Amino acid sequence: MPLDGIRKIFQETYGQDPDVIGIAPGRVNLIGEHTDYNDGFVFPAAIDRGLQIAACVTKAETKTFSVQMGHGDPFKVGTVQPGFTEGWAKYPAGMGWALSQVADHELPNLKVVIDSNIPIGSGVSSSAALEMAFGVVWNYLGKLALDNRELARLGQVCENKFVGVNSGIMDQMASAMGREGMAMYLDTRTKVIEYFPVPKGLSVVLCDTKKERALTTSAYNERRTQCELAAQYLGVKMLRDADLGKLEAAKSHFPDVIYRRAKHVITENTRCGAFTAALTTGNLELIGILMRESHQSLRYDYEVSCDELDSMAESAWAAPGCIGARMMGGGFGGACIALVKTDKLEAFTEATLQIYKLASGRDGEAMACRIVDGARLLSA
Repeated sequence: MPLDGIRKIFQETYGQDPDVIGIAPGRVNLIGEHTDYNDGFVFPAAIDRGLQIAACVTKAETKTFSVQMGHGDPFKVGTVQPGFTEGWAKYPAGMGWALSQVADHELPNLKVVIDSNIPIGSGVSSSAALEMAFGVVWNYLGKLALDNRELARLGQVCENKFVGVNSGIMDQMASAMGREGMAMYLDTRTKVIEYFPVPKGLSVVLCDTKKERALTTSAYNERRTQCELAAQYLGVKMLRDADLGKLEAAKSHFPDVIYRRAKHVITENTRCGAFTAALTTGNLELIGILMRESHQSLRYDYEVSCDELDSMAESAWAAPGCIGARMMGGGFGGACIALVKTDKLEAFTEATLQIYKLASGRDGEAMACRIVDGARLLSA
């Protein structure tokens, strides 16, 4: 939406002009799934599916209105606590709560309008974008002088301590630290980022199964607990510190399901390292191999895929111009990510969706995405 558009909606909603307008992107993840909460490696990129937020300071409670989802529960940023906000408003409430933990003065309450073109339930992290959008706006209006890395960290605090999902930091870092045209190789332990350009002639395509994600908070947290248990069995701080040799040597000492969870994380970290070399050298064949291996590992070892995700990945693999494809995100629905030769984009889209329809009985959607900069202010 153009800035005049969200400004007009803000005026219609609150009868005044906003003080500031910010933006935060959603993200895709080329490879490195379910590794971030194991101190591992990930390879996300911020995309041009994001949200705008217009806001002004108010002396009353914080009020939020989403063009797509309507009014959120109001809250007072200085007193809101985990468990007291329901629905989508728990994300801005949680971000205000997290920011308040590091502020040396009380944050202002806000009147807010949000407009988003992020596909909901597709695994491109609308929640992290919402957190980062509120982060940059509150950072400015609250005179906090925090950098985007710190906003990302506080977004994870919001997710873990307020929302109640024990996620890693990848989504927030991708939304906060994205760079136009670049994928981010992120070490989630050290927070060091290396940027790698996506090879020329390739497009990033989001292949939505149109099955809304069904990975519940309890299932997500269960996977994390299993990984922590595996690390204990292996005598390491986190699975990032283990290797396949150590895992195989200890295989007989713990349950098969724990072994398979650990195997995915360890091998996925290795694939992330290999992916950097493949991007650097432009080895498209290796990129495809690594993405397919990632999907199969998520399918069989981590068990977070589903029939629709498998069908979409297999449809993409069979389509013209596909370099590589795999499921992406938490799992059990959502979307696959594909790297596709740009000159074959139309043929790829048509073939993938046709094959997917025959296999699943569902109408999917394929969206070519542009890689963009991270969360920032658009006007102030």
